[in-house]
Amino acid sequence: MNSFTKALRKITFGLSLWTFLVASLVTLSGPAQAAGQERVVAQASKAEVDALSAKIRKSMPGLVIDSLKPSVVPGLWELVSGGDVAYFTADGVHMIQGTMFNVADRRNISEDALTDQRIKALNSISKEALIVYPAKGKAKHTITVFTDPSCPFCKRLHQDIASLNDLGITVQYAPYARSGNGTLTSRQLQEVLCSKDTRLAMDSFMDSPNKNSSGAECKAAQELPQVSQVANMVGLKGTPHIVSDSGKALSGYMPAKELLAALQAK
Repeated sequence: MNSFTKALRKITFGLSLWTFLVASLVTLSGPAQAAGQERVVAQASKAEVDALSAKIRKSMPGLVIDSLKPSVVPGLWELVSGGDVAYFTADGVHMIQGTMFNVADRRNISEDALTDQRIKALNSISKEALIVYPAKGKAKHTITVFTDPSCPFCKRLHQDIASLNDLGITVQYAPYARSGNGTLTSRQLQEVLCSKDTRLAMDSFMDSPNKNSSGAECKAAQELPQVSQVANMVGLKGTPHIVSDSGKALSGYMPAKELLAALQAK
C-alpha cells in the first residue's frame, strides 16, 4: 500500500479515492513541446508551497510530504511522498496518481522526481551505518543495498559481491531489519555494526542467518531506525532493494553481469 492510499484511508468525510482521480494528463497539458525542449517550470514561493501543503494535509491526514513543487505541466503540482509521486491541482482538490511521461523525449518525468528523492534520502544515512565492499580499481558504480541475513535473495546477492567488485561496482550495505526492531535479524545487524570488522561479521550472519545474537550497543547501531526510514523513502517493497549512486532503483536479485547492464542502461 503506497503513501497516498494510506493517507486517503484516513479521510473521515466519506469521499472515495475516485473523487481524487480526475481527467487524464492529456486534457490538462498544453500543446506538445518539441523533442528535447522541456517547459521551463515556474518557481513557487514558500507561502504558496505552505498553503497548498496545508490544504492537502487537511484532506489527507497523515500524508508525509517530502517534496512539493510545480510540475512541468501548467496547473499541476508534483508531490513526492516516500517512494511515491502524485500530481495535484493548484487548489489541492484533485489528485492524479500515476506516471507522467514526456512523450517526445521518451522520458519518465515521475521517475526523475523519485530519483532526486532517493539520492537525497541516501545522503541522510550515516557512513557509520554502511558496510562497504569496495570495487577493485576505480569504481564505475556504487550501489546501496538494503539487505538483511534472513532474506534468501540477499544471500544470493552477497555471494556475488566479489564478482560485482571485479566488475567495478562498489557495494555498500544499508542494514535493514525487514522483520522489525527487537527481532533476531535486528540484533544480528546491531552486532554487525558494532563489530571491529563489519564485513567479516556480516559475512558470518549471511552464511548462518539463524545464528543467535544478543545484539550490541554502539553509535552505528543507533542508526538502524534511520536506515529503516530511508528504506521507506526510496520505495522499498522487499529486499534486496538496490539504489545506484545516480538514484536508479532496482528491486530484487539479479546476477552480477545483469546488474551491471541494468546500471549502465539509460
